[in-house]
Amino acid sequence: MPEAVRTVQNDISGEIYMTKDILVRVRGVQTIGEEEDTVEMITPGTYYVKNGKQYLIYDESLDETGTPTHNTVKVMENRIEVMKRGLVESHMIFEPGRRTTANYRMPMGLFLMGITTSLLEVEEDEESILLRIKYSMEMNGEYAFDCSTEILASSKKDEVLGISI
Repeated sequence: MPEAVRTVQNDISGEIYMTKDILVRVRGVQTIGEEEDTVEMITPGTYYVKNGKQYLIYDESLDETGTPTHNTVKVMENRIEVMKRGLVESHMIFEPGRRTTANYRMPMGLFLMGITTSLLEVEEDEESILLRIKYSMEMNGEYAFDCSTEILASSKKDEVLGISI
C-alpha cells in the first residue's frame, strides 16, 4: 500500500515502523430470521505491519453525539481481533470454527457476547486489504443474530468508494 507513508516511533519500546494513510469501508449485515439490517461506514484510517501482524486503525461515531469509538483491527493468520475503545468498548476475537466470548460495553450497559466464527477470509494486494468475517452472535447466553462483516482498507479512494474509472 504505497502513497502517504510515514515513519513512527513507539514511545514505550522505541520501535520504528511504517504507517500508511488509508480509507476504510466497513459494511456489516445482521440477520435475524428473514430480516436483514445493513450498516455501512467510510472513514480515514491508518495501516501498518508490526511483528508480522497487520493493523488497521480508524475511528467511528456510533451515535448522534458524534462521540468517537477508536477501532484497532489486528490481522493474523487464521485470526482477527477487533478492539474498540471510547463510546463502545470491547475486544472481540474471530477464529474460524471457534466460539469466543467478549464483554461489550455500551452506554446502555454491559453485554456478554458469544461469537462463533464460520468464515474468515483475508485478501490483499499492494494497495488494499479486504477482510470478510461471518459469525453468529449470542448476547447474555442467548442466540441473538447472524452477522457478516466486510472491512476494506485501501490507499486507492476509488476502490473504497466503489467508483470504477
